[in-house]
Amino acid sequence: MKHLFIALMAAVCILPTHAQKEQQLQEVTVVASRTTNNAEGYTTNLRDTDIAKGKPAVDVLGFLPNISRENGNFKINGLSASEIYVDGVKLSDLSELNNIPGEMIDKVQVKYLAGSDQNASLSGGTIMITLRRPPEGGYYGSISANADWYRSCGFGNEGISGMINYRYKGLSVYDNLYAGATKVEDNSEQTMTGDNLHTFLTETSKSHGFDFRNRLSLTQQFNSGAQLGGSYLVSLYRPRPSSVSDNESLTSSVSSRENVVLQEGTLRFLQPLSSRGSQMELTADYLNRYSRNNSSYFLNSEKNAAIEETDNLNLWKFKADFIYPHSRTLVWKFGASAQLISSKYTPTDIVESDRFETSDIPTKTSGFTPIVYASAQGRVWKLKYSAGVNWQLNRISYEDCAVDKKNTNTQWSINLTVQVMMPFGSKMNHALMLSYKRTLSDIPYTAISSVINWSDTYNYTVGNPDLKAQSADIVMAGLSLLRNRINLTALYAHSHDRIYWQTFQSKETPDVFYTKPVNINGQGVWGFGAEWMEAPTKWWRFKLSGRIEITPENTTLDGIHYNKTRFKEYFYFNNNFRFGHGWGGMLNANFDPTYRTLDRTYHAVYNVSGQVYKTFLGDNLQVALDFTPLGNRRKLDRQAGANKVSYKYTTPVQYVGFSLTWNFSGGKNVDVNVVEGIQNYHETKDNR
Repeated sequence: MKHLFIALMAAVCILPTHAQKEQQLQEVTVVASRTTNNAEGYTTNLRDTDIAKGKPAVDVLGFLPNISRENGNFKINGLSASEIYVDGVKLSDLSELNNIPGEMIDKVQVKYLAGSDQNASLSGGTIMITLRRPPEGGYYGSISANADWYRSCGFGNEGISGMINYRYKGLSVYDNLYAGATKVEDNSEQTMTGDNLHTFLTETSKSHGFDFRNRLSLTQQFNSGAQLGGSYLVSLYRPRPSSVSDNESLTSSVSSRENVVLQEGTLRFLQPLSSRGSQMELTADYLNRYSRNNSSYFLNSEKNAAIEETDNLNLWKFKADFIYPHSRTLVWKFGASAQLISSKYTPTDIVESDRFETSDIPTKTSGFTPIVYASAQGRVWKLKYSAGVNWQLNRISYEDCAVDKKNTNTQWSINLTVQVMMPFGSKMNHALMLSYKRTLSDIPYTAISSVINWSDTYNYTVGNPDLKAQSADIVMAGLSLLRNRINLTALYAHSHDRIYWQTFQSKETPDVFYTKPVNINGQGVWGFGAEWMEAPTKWWRFKLSGRIEITPENTTLDGIHYNKTRFKEYFYFNNNFRFGHGWGGMLNANFDPTYRTLDRTYHAVYNVSGQVYKTFLGDNLQVALDFTPLGNRRKLDRQAGANKVSYKYTTPVQYVGFSLTWNFSGGKNVDVNVVEGIQNYHETKDNR
């Protein structure tokens, strides 16, 4: 009886602490395949696999089923991943994955859709990485140093990083540290055409700065099975961006000094309630993001405008979760959470200009988001299922402090999530999946702000305080063959009150354009994906994948009716190589053909990148060379009424990166438990 309950609880990742060791031993003996499917997704064991060797965790994920990396962000079945965890620590910055060698990963759990216990704004699934225990010893970690060379600007992005897991008796310690310098240079061309408008200009954007990030997590485990833990993250970001535009008759530029401090603190208490697996978990989380920005705007080397801005954001979240195993085949989970937000924007030292618009409106924003949910997970015959429902309210107040004007917006929704999975075949190595989810996005705090952000001296973005939160209904179907060697997916999503960044022409300055988020009518989108994973030889493993999105448009913008059926395609070819004597590497290629969406055209891009590594001293020391030999960067066309704005990146993509990593371990053989953060902070911004 006890072992049956342990197996059931492992499937939903809700084991009480006192059962963890027994569950891990059972998993090693019972699981016949590295990958096991369930109603919510799959779990794959990466111990001693070729794809985990020689590369950081951020590169390992791209070789897993149904996961792709696009523009630096991970997607699961075409939907952006909502959350990524490492040993329970929710990552607010994916660069933390660069600090973790792939060999340290024990297993990865992938959930295709966000659960009912999560914020209803989250549609895409979750990636949960569990680090492996060292073969001997109570600690393990790595220290790494890196330096990059770019064809466009020479050396840049030098840094040092390290991570460690350690435990002394019942106390677990996790620390992840990075410090480094950044240097970026981008060149581009812009063409603006229309009625009485013919402008061509070149632009050079540069940025240099300093980054520091450290996460420390402590967890005390008691003999009763209870856990008390805390986690603290601090991140310092000091970029110095500048942009110079030249249209032959006028040289204009903007120079900024930004200082950003991000802090997050989490407390969590977990208490087992019964020997059958019932438990209670209480979490409190606080996040603060403070930024100060000084910007100066120049025309022919003379200062034309200036502003100093401060932005202070505070979030509090409190969450209570309860788990109750009702029977061998049914587990209940229910709970509630509440998130509060408070932000304040203050512009000072404003030097006004007719040429450059600046944000002169001090604002305050406050929000309240309570959630109540219940879910069930279990099995009927061979059919595995997970179903849940939550009620969520979004309430936000936006205040213009200059005129003492306050607007309040409230939206609520009941959101259902249902997922089923049926294995089939003589060896049960195939699976059929069907899912449905309703989402309600957060009221977009960042998109309603009055802040004006200049991307260069001819383009800026501004918020819209009248926005409504968008919602969507998602249906997903999937077919997995031969234990995830071949995966087929189909998706249909219908959105409501979509948020779209529309392009407008400045009335005061005809050659200046800006984008502003607006609500437009909902529409449906179809998505189809296929991937093939194979190992033709002992030293070569590949993943070939493609996806297409089909969008029938029926929207009017600026008096123009868009009624075409649009196609958006992605193609990826990832290759992993592992040779003898410590040699290995990877070679990846992607291609995105030209696609159109409403008033925008994104022209085709492609990229080829790779890595070669060599290990020494029993695989403890690794030298790696990363490179990008080929690629074509994005060109974007935007329509603003009768005007067309074309933006093309001309910076070469060629790059070489060098890294040196030392892996270490020692002490007792222990488990390491850490504390997760629970805040959800998302920026709604224009994608250029």
